[in-house]
Amino acid sequence: MDLEGLQQLQEIDIQRDQAKRELQTILDQIADPPFVPQLDAEIEAQAEEARQADNAAREAHAIVQTAQRRIEVTDNRLYSGSITDHRTLEELQRDLYSQRQQLPPLAEAETRASYDAQLAHEAGAWLSQLRTSAVDAWNTRQSELDAERHQAQERVDEFSRQVEILRDKLSGEDLTTYDQYRRRRPRVVASVAGGVCDGCRLSLPTIVVTRARRGSRAVECPSCGCLLRVV
Repeated sequence: MDLEGLQQLQEIDIQRDQAKRELQTILDQIADPPFVPQLDAEIEAQAEEARQADNAAREAHAIVQTAQRRIEVTDNRLYSGSITDHRTLEELQRDLYSQRQQLPPLAEAETRASYDAQLAHEAGAWLSQLRTSAVDAWNTRQSELDAERHQAQERVDEFSRQVEILRDKLSGEDLTTYDQYRRRRPRVVASVAGGVCDGCRLSLPTIVVTRARRGSRAVECPSCGCLLRVV
């Protein structure tokens, strides 16, 4: 069994596996921005709030205008000279006073409603800007990831090419054994130096090292199960 050739194949296979994992990690990050639907929902909710605030501001403005027109009408009647009845004049004066007393709270309510509408629109603009900035940053990151994906794919392809070259140099029997072992563990072959298996870093019994050194047949590490190659 060509343990040296199998070990070379194993090292390239391990590097290819790592490159595939890195590639998959990159692919998992390449997608549509997950935050956009949530932001869109918040923007729509804020837009609805702004619409309601606008309606409230318009209603408050209309109420103030109506109150002002009533004051104007009452004031014109009072000072037109067409009314001479003393009692009627007193009633108009009381009405005018009452209407003028009611106007400041209405005007204050209009101011608050206008301010609330302004805040609602500003919040909507801020959310829209946040979405734009977040998407721009996401797109920039996606471009970077795409470049990383291309590089990672090139590494995988290069390791795959080397694997095919090495496999072509090995016998079918060796490859069958290798593939059977590798389905169970990443490492198939472990070097032995100084009586220590570099697969599990444990000392091997002398008889195991002796059998592995003879190379007449494949010898497994009693601890990690790797095929032993004495160097």
